Formats: sequence, structure tokens, C-alpha cells
Amino acid sequence: MRGNLELVLCDEQDGLWVHWFNSDPQGTAPEPGGPPPGEWSGGLRFATGRRYDEVGVVQSRHGPHHLELVARSGDASHRLRWSPEAAFTTEPPPPSGPARGVVAAETTNGVLWTGVLGTSGEPRVLRADTSDYPHLTWSDDTPAHALLHDSRWTAMALVAVRDGARPGIVLAGHREGLYLSPTGETHPIPAGTVAAAVADDDGARVYVGAEGPWLEVVTPGRAGGARRLPLPGAGDVTALAATPVSFEPGRTDLVVRRGGQLWHLRDTGPGGATATATALMCRLTPAPDHGPHAVHRG
Repeated sequence: MRGNLELVLCDEQDGLWVHWFNSDPQGTAPEPGGPPPGEWSGGLRFATGRRYDEVGVVQSRHGPHHLELVARSGDASHRLRWSPEAAFTTEPPPPSGPARGVVAAETTNGVLWTGVLGTSGEPRVLRADTSDYPHLTWSDDTPAHALLHDSRWTAMALVAVRDGARPGIVLAGHREGLYLSPTGETHPIPAGTVAAAVADDDGARVYVGAEGPWLEVVTPGRAGGARRLPLPGAGDVTALAATPVSFEPGRTDLVVRRGGQLWHLRDTGPGGATATATALMCRLTPAPDHGPHAVHRG
């Protein structure tokens, strides 16, 4: 088993949806009621009772393997957690204050982090004490860097680089972008409206979406590492998620919302195969006896 990719989406009116992608090789028997290899599951809706505008998810070492989610509804932040025993539960939220963006990360030392973009554009980084997990005690751990107190930023991402005691910080704006490494070095990145990042052998690999039919891809601090990843579809890029793939080093899987369509992209880097992209589609496969079984999700 290669493991699965988890994708959490905001419903247009109420709650959240979670889907998973079967990464097993073609020809592998799927789990009972699950999607075939290479396909996405049907969705499970949860956290109903409010409309969400943004959500981020990390698979945590705590639990172990619990899913930690931070979500935003209006300018309020929320925390949710998935565990095998209780499925999705609502937990006390991080003390973010009014926000127009929230993101999550977990560094290799097991520390959970929340990045907050305030309603005026100022970024903050919150660190969680996990000694009494799943109860978290939060503290403000925003680096004392002048550029982090600017209000020009429109998007934020955190990236847990290898062996970093704190995450790298990605900030995107309409005119410019910035990457702040865990050790405090700053690097310019392309301007954009959405951003995501994954750990790279050299630190971080950053994906930025702007107005063109591509994503800008950079490895901050490495000369000659900039390139463009072509995008399918049409319209503005309004959401972006990225994750490394453990069974294929150097590969990044991305989900991009462009116009009204979600696309699943596979990026194998400048020296690899041409990136592929497919429209994200869920194919529901009921049990053969049509009994009261879950369809891909319980």
C-alpha cells in the first residue's frame, strides 16, 4: 500500500467535504467500497452548521496519524481533528484573532503550527504545545522580522522543511512575494494571489498562482531553479494545495482550482517527465449487493 492523499474542501453553503485519492499501482485490489487505484473517492461531508471559506489539513504524527485541520469561516478560525475512534471532532480553535487566511503545518519535531494572515494583511505564526495532545496550548512565535509586519500580503503558506525547528514562511502579494527560511534568511519569490509549498532537498519548493495559465515554481535560495508549470482549464487560480509523495521522491501532487474546475496535477520536477493534469472527478461505486454500505467513505 502506497498510502492515500487526503483533500478537504469547503461546501458552498454548509460544512466541509473530505475525499481521498487511491495512490496504489494499477491492478491493485481496492479496499472494500473504495475507489480503484488512480481515482478519487466519493466525499464525506462533516462540520455542518456553518459555511467555511478556507481549510487546511496536515496528517499529524500525534495520535498517531490524526488529521489536524484549521478552517476559516468569515474572519473566525476553527480547529477540527480526525481520529479513528471518533472521526471528525471540533476542538478549541487557535487564538488567531480576526483573520482572512489560516494555514497549518507540523515540523519534523512534532510541533504543530498555525499561520494567520490578519484582516489587514499582517502575518502571524502560532506554535502549539502538544505535550497534552489533543489539547493544545498556543503561543505567538512570529519571527521578529520587519517584512512580517507589513500589510501588503494577500496569501500565506507554511512549509515544514527537513530538520527545521520551525516552518518556512511563504508570503505572496500582488506586487511581490517573500520566503522566510526557518533560520531567518529572506528570498524573493514571484508575486501572486495564492501559494503553496513542499519540502525540497534544498529547503522548500514554492508554487505561486497569478494571472497567467501556469504556476510559478521556485526553490528559494537556489540559482536557476525557477520554472513555470502549465495549467489546464481557464480562468483565475483561486485555490492551491500541494503535497510531496513519499513513494516517488521529487514528485509533488497538487490540486488547483481554476475557474469553476478542480484539477489534480502531478509535478515531477524539471528533470522528470512532463507534468500531467486531470480533472478531479469522483466516481461512486456502490457495493454489488446494493446494501446499506458506505460509498467510498463512512
